[in-house]
Amino acid sequence: MRRFLMISLVVVLVLTLSVSAAHGQLGSTDNASFTVQNLGTSTATVLITFYDEGGSSYTPSPLNAGQPNPFTLTAGASFEVYVPGIAGLVDGRYSVVISSDQPVVAIANLIGQAGATFYNGSYSGVSAGSTTVYLPGVVREYYNWNSLISVQNAGSAATNVTIQYSPGGYTHTATVQPGAAAHFDLETNPPAGMPSGFSGSAIVTASQPLAVTDNQTADGGFTQSYNGFSSGATTFYAPALYNGYYGWVASLNIQNVGGASTSVTVDYTDSVANEVYSLDAGGSVLIYMPSQPAHASLFAATITSSSQPIVAIVNAAHPTLNQAQTSSAFSGGSSTVGLPTVMKDYYDWDTSFTVQNVGSASTEVTVCYSGGYACYNLPSLAAGASDEIYQPAEAFLPSGYRGSVTLTSSGGVPIAAIVNEANPVQQAAGAGDWSMSYNGFNQ
Repeated sequence: MRRFLMISLVVVLVLTLSVSAAHGQLGSTDNASFTVQNLGTSTATVLITFYDEGGSSYTPSPLNAGQPNPFTLTAGASFEVYVPGIAGLVDGRYSVVISSDQPVVAIANLIGQAGATFYNGSYSGVSAGSTTVYLPGVVREYYNWNSLISVQNAGSAATNVTIQYSPGGYTHTATVQPGAAAHFDLETNPPAGMPSGFSGSAIVTASQPLAVTDNQTADGGFTQSYNGFSSGATTFYAPALYNGYYGWVASLNIQNVGGASTSVTVDYTDSVANEVYSLDAGGSVLIYMPSQPAHASLFAATITSSSQPIVAIVNAAHPTLNQAQTSSAFSGGSSTVGLPTVMKDYYDWDTSFTVQNVGSASTEVTVCYSGGYACYNLPSLAAGASDEIYQPAEAFLPSGYRGSVTLTSSGGVPIAAIVNEANPVQQAAGAGDWSMSYNGFNQ
């Protein structure tokens, strides 16, 4: 069976934690869920295995809602594992391995509470690890932001993990058992010598393959989660950037992961001229969209390096509502993309997704919702262009809908997509960060 790795808290599924927020979680009490979608053409048999921080495994059955473990998923269908709903799984912090005989994808949603303030984050599971993983944006007490880096051992033997931070050469180390995850909290346990106000990047290495995520939080509920990159590329795509888009603003964080300096060009789909940046080996740049001239409110970008591999993430924030989210830029796409969770007024949660044509020719994109709802074609997308689809505007979807989406391009043109999740009722109540974002899965 195919193994699929997840670490919640950015690759470590957090259950109810009745401990202080100073020990590597979002709030004083944290919970998690994760959703698995079958992207195959036949019914999948799926097995869920939890690992505690010491490496001990747990395979509970049933899961929540009486779901057996293993369980079956028809082609295109999805199932949400609500971790606190699993009887007999003790409170604690876990990583997860998902095994399937069909190609599956998964996302994790995290919710933390500290008094009346809530923290919400989301990230994608990964299908394989890497012995080197890149994090283009890492912070410690940087305008009140702090990183919590979680590292899961995706291999078959214990491994020594090293995190090298740049600039400054600061270092973290830990030994991690197979399947388990270690957590590095830069707020409460920074590496020796790292100053307050640090903003840079990191490289995570080990002898066994790793899956890595960075969960960043700030007071008031601001939460941003993203997956580390197992490799770089000379071209990346950002489907959605914001400049006052319904109050949202965005920034691009680009890291040179090569061994020499390089010139990086950012080509925007609005009327703003291309921008060029010079990055030394290991160097990074943060580009804040409102500081750029005359950007449209919603646009996309293509990021190209002249000679060295790079990685990039997109940060988005709504300052007046204390909302924040992060997604990874894409080094490429595929003709089919899976979105495990989309919602329309599902316990007050709504979603939108943005799909970008990352190919060189125009294409039409077919949108298919699970549950027997409509399949339809979007207007033709030119190369590099993107389109946003807002689920509450999909009249054929019932209120309370929660399902999955499969996107398919015409002519085999590669596409990529991100999903934004928001709870407008809780946002209006001022109860912290009730927004999340995750990357769609290329097949």
